[in-house]
Amino acid sequence: MKSIGSLYMELKQHYPQSSLYSDLGFILNVESCKHIELPYVNDLKSLVANYEKADVPDICCGIMTYNEERCIYRCLNSIVGEFDEIILLDSFSTDNTVKIVKENFPEVKIFFEPWINDFSHHRNQIIKHASTQWVYFIDADNWYDTENKGKAKRIAKLIEFLNIKCLISPLIHEHNGNIQIDNRKMFPLKYDIKFYGKVHEEPLFPDYTVPLNIDVNIKVHHDGYDATIVDQRKKIERNLNLIKEMIEQEPQNPKWFYFYGRELYEYKEDIQVVKNILLKAVTLYKSSSYKRYYFETILLFCDVLLQTGDFKMLYEHIMLLEKEFPECIDTDYFKASMIFVDIRNKTKNLIDSLEKSIGNSQKYSVMNPKLDHIRYLISNMYLFLLDIDSVKRTYNQIESDDFKNAFKNNVDEIKKIDL
Repeated sequence: MKSIGSLYMELKQHYPQSSLYSDLGFILNVESCKHIELPYVNDLKSLVANYEKADVPDICCGIMTYNEERCIYRCLNSIVGEFDEIILLDSFSTDNTVKIVKENFPEVKIFFEPWINDFSHHRNQIIKHASTQWVYFIDADNWYDTENKGKAKRIAKLIEFLNIKCLISPLIHEHNGNIQIDNRKMFPLKYDIKFYGKVHEEPLFPDYTVPLNIDVNIKVHHDGYDATIVDQRKKIERNLNLIKEMIEQEPQNPKWFYFYGRELYEYKEDIQVVKNILLKAVTLYKSSSYKRYYFETILLFCDVLLQTGDFKMLYEHIMLLEKEFPECIDTDYFKASMIFVDIRNKTKNLIDSLEKSIGNSQKYSVMNPKLDHIRYLISNMYLFLLDIDSVKRTYNQIESDDFKNAFKNNVDEIKKIDL
């Protein structure tokens, strides 16, 4: 058996001009990709020659729409010519969505399906209508980057040629600069993969097992989470209702508790409520064979524990994170955050102690009878805590020009930092 990563490195050394080497390069972090093993690898020369002659699968691009006149032209215009078939499943839009498509993109096949509050149902309807070997899903508020030209077809060819049973995830670039991976938008239809879940739907094999995912360098833009464009509260409320229905249907599935906690977190719900829901999710994951979103659940739970100051439980879950995902650098982030919060709390305690000492008339100082050295130290501590009102208050209590100038120099040095 040979891994994708080792094959890529061998091709890099012996056949760097080959199409096989070039197309393998679309896989994210392919050089270090050891978990994807190939069922067979002939000698490199034959492999490279056979790849040049291999068939290229045809791909259908599927889009679900309802009142998407704001962005449907942009979306379709970005994918025309990239796919063999484009299917648009519309839930009887009441705006100009369908009119825009018919007038500008006559090659798009339009089907209609009333919305039944089930994203999986609608995606699976597109699969039923597809007449191709592969399907790729793009949302109406996405648009395909111009640098993607030909990539989807080449990636599908690569996966078919190497006989890898998997799903493909593009890189979705959000409006705020974040990049989503593991979104599972493209796959071959021969495995009878279908979507499951009314919301946060995911493609699964017929036996409900989770397929292997491969992240690839297909760049897709998304502005659906831009609050200046889309009403996020309305979207979150819709998701919460659908997640509640899924919890009733599958009360032992940790995925739904994770998403329920995440949506409430984004909705600014009581942090203690979110904490309890995520604890339920983590507990269910520990005894479940289904592990997708386990990593994300622990991460979000640790973030909530940090915010609520539950350091005992936070430490336990940092250790869990380190055990389950030893290469994740976020464990170092949470460890450092705990130490940093501890330092800030100790700084506050030190300030309280020093201010009590200043207020004690029975105490005196040999170093500085006016106690300006202590007020100088307290001012710097408040500066560290970014408590600006207290900084001004304690600074104004300093009488010595030397200490005042020394503190001003500290502030001036901070101002020099070019952010």
